[in-house]
Amino acid sequence: MGLEAQVHSTRYQPVGDSTYFYPSRSAARSGTLPAVNEAIVPGFRYSSKAQELWALMIEGYASWEARMNAVAADAGLSPVSAWALVQLDPESTISQKELASRLHCNPSTVVDPTDRLEEAGLVVRRPNAADRRINVLMVTPKGKKVRDTLIARLLEPPAAFLRLPAREVERFRDVLEEAITGAPSQGKGRRAS
Repeated sequence: MGLEAQVHSTRYQPVGDSTYFYPSRSAARSGTLPAVNEAIVPGFRYSSKAQELWALMIEGYASWEARMNAVAADAGLSPVSAWALVQLDPESTISQKELASRLHCNPSTVVDPTDRLEEAGLVVRRPNAADRRINVLMVTPKGKKVRDTLIARLLEPPAAFLRLPAREVERFRDVLEEAITGAPSQGKGRRAS
């Protein structure tokens, strides 16, 4: 079953019906990107190859969003709760304020997803040993298993990436790192173990 068919709950936004994207039409392409990409901005013509590349990355995000929705639903979580769990290190505790910082949101925003994780038995709140006024989040053994599954599924490379020669994957990674960080890539990358 494809990702588009996996989530049919009113609890979640239907996969493929993103707030930002039309369903991906990349599969219908003949191998070259048209001058107009109706899936992202109807009637828009790219002004450069860099803009075209950026549009492809945005369209790729729609696939990530679909994957996140499906993987979270399979775990019985909302996408926000699933991502919050992924951001928790099972080997250390973290406050909700620190979690909010990792998620780049207001601390009050993490209360609901954290409550849901706790209700599901995936995390527990404990008083911070150094300051009992602050509660810290601890991932439970069940939470670690769910987190490991989420990470494995979310970070599984798309089939198209797996078909690329290793040298091309490394070059693509280096170029993307340089584009995102603004610093020249050292070509070292994060080697898979």
